[in-house]
Amino acid sequence: MIGKQKSLLGPDMSRMRALIKAMGYTDEELARPRIGVANTWGETSPGHFHLRNLAEAVKAGIWQAGCTPVEFGSFAMCALEALDSSIRYDLPTRDIIAADVEACTNLHLFDGLVLISSCDKNVPAHLLAAARLDIPSIILPGGPMRVGTYQGRPTIITDLDKETFKYAAGQGTMPLDEMHELEERACPGCGACQLLGTANTMQCMAEALGMTLPLASTAPADGGERLRLAKKTGIRAAELVRRGLKPSQIMTASAVENAIRVLHAISGSTNAVVHLLALIEELNLERPVTLDTFERLGQDTPFIADVKPSGQYPMEMFHDAGGIPAVMGQIASLLDLGVPTVGYDSMRAQLAAHPLRDSRVIHAMDKPIADMGIVILRGNLARSAVTRPMVSGGRRSFRGPARVFDSLEEAIQGVKDGRLHKGEALVLRYEGPRGGPGCTDIFGLMGLVGGAGLDADCAVITDGKASGFCEGFYVVQVSPEAYLGGPLALVQSGDTVEIDVVHGRLNVEVPAEELERRRAAWVQPQPRFTRGFLTVYHHLALPVERGGGINLRLDAGGRP
Repeated sequence: MIGKQKSLLGPDMSRMRALIKAMGYTDEELARPRIGVANTWGETSPGHFHLRNLAEAVKAGIWQAGCTPVEFGSFAMCALEALDSSIRYDLPTRDIIAADVEACTNLHLFDGLVLISSCDKNVPAHLLAAARLDIPSIILPGGPMRVGTYQGRPTIITDLDKETFKYAAGQGTMPLDEMHELEERACPGCGACQLLGTANTMQCMAEALGMTLPLASTAPADGGERLRLAKKTGIRAAELVRRGLKPSQIMTASAVENAIRVLHAISGSTNAVVHLLALIEELNLERPVTLDTFERLGQDTPFIADVKPSGQYPMEMFHDAGGIPAVMGQIASLLDLGVPTVGYDSMRAQLAAHPLRDSRVIHAMDKPIADMGIVILRGNLARSAVTRPMVSGGRRSFRGPARVFDSLEEAIQGVKDGRLHKGEALVLRYEGPRGGPGCTDIFGLMGLVGGAGLDADCAVITDGKASGFCEGFYVVQVSPEAYLGGPLALVQSGDTVEIDVVHGRLNVEVPAEELERRRAAWVQPQPRFTRGFLTVYHHLALPVERGGGINLRLDAGGRP
């Protein structure tokens, strides 16, 4: 026996064995390694609804491999069902889910873990839990939803989003009966939505890190391939436990840098930046990996995966083209292929077994779609900020007057009321990790800007974050955040702001002495929440360049 399993065998654990036997477990099953199966199944989202069957397949694999599975429920959510002020709970759920898995695993003495997750915050939460617990663990993503068909054309959820937000902005034109038909056909089954939003991006990051079996991030959510992956994941979990291979041996600094390069290569969701930074906070890496690393690695990593919303193809075709192994194969000269994965002794061996299948979707490195996927910006308006230029049609610059709003609600109402004009930059502040609190998502706001027909002429700048669904020219994760006195707090409507993607600059054209005068007069706003979980974020959230989550570390003096 290995790991914590030994502690169940002595006479001092008789009481615990008796309670476990009450559920039908036998002495033989209790003598085997016990593998926790964290299942984020739920009825709140199609991303989670199919995970019950996947968990059964995982458990079958664990049984088959001679270990004992123990399934437990793990909280799950879908941010896109909450587009009002409740969206502030979006990022904080990442910490809730990670703590959920941490507590259950430590209480019940599991030898290993299978972490089944699909949507935006669930996958990064499970990566955080794996890093924090550091017992043999493997991720099973839920996989992407298949493409729908509307009037003979392929369709995905964002095709409906465009029409929805036109109506929200008072400019809807699609007949309601056609819109209803599109609504019926946009989402034909379960899985994460059909593009590189945050859900699918983070599933891809888990695979790029080496924490899933190959192709597990992109195989469609329904069908036999996903079920086979689930069973193989259970079998592999047992092998990881027997070998004692821990997440810290897989998610090394080199593996994290590989994932960062993959993020640039697929032009994935900007939320992946904040999630990977949070993961870095959990890992005791052998060398530092910071936001500077994202910037440096992005300078020579081209965008090569032609996948929506940055490109033109849905996730289903990305998988058929070879998925993450094919992307990594194309940029192999930039990667450390000696790192181990949960499925192979090295990433090199994993890539060799899964070649490129369609060069229309995944380009060669010397024939990229663009020279950049994710860009880090800096200047007198930000110590750091993040943008995803390809979702704006490749726009590289903006210069124009600011239109300032102090809350998400105020900004949404402002767009509806026509207070944002062509050529302006909508500056939304006090929505960062401490101010939001929780680092508020601007998906609904960006949708309204597009629905009002302003996305081609305006920009949006915020200390909040942006859903991977967002299209348009936006700059997010501005740090230091306005609530803590960052420069965004000093901008006034009418100030000229400049975004220069090529040179990585974000500036406001106001003399330094005027900014200092404004700083002297600035008063920190009152907290938005005085009770409940979000107040924890108000007090303890880290800045976005450190992941934006709750600070769970104490220094040598016992201080956070």
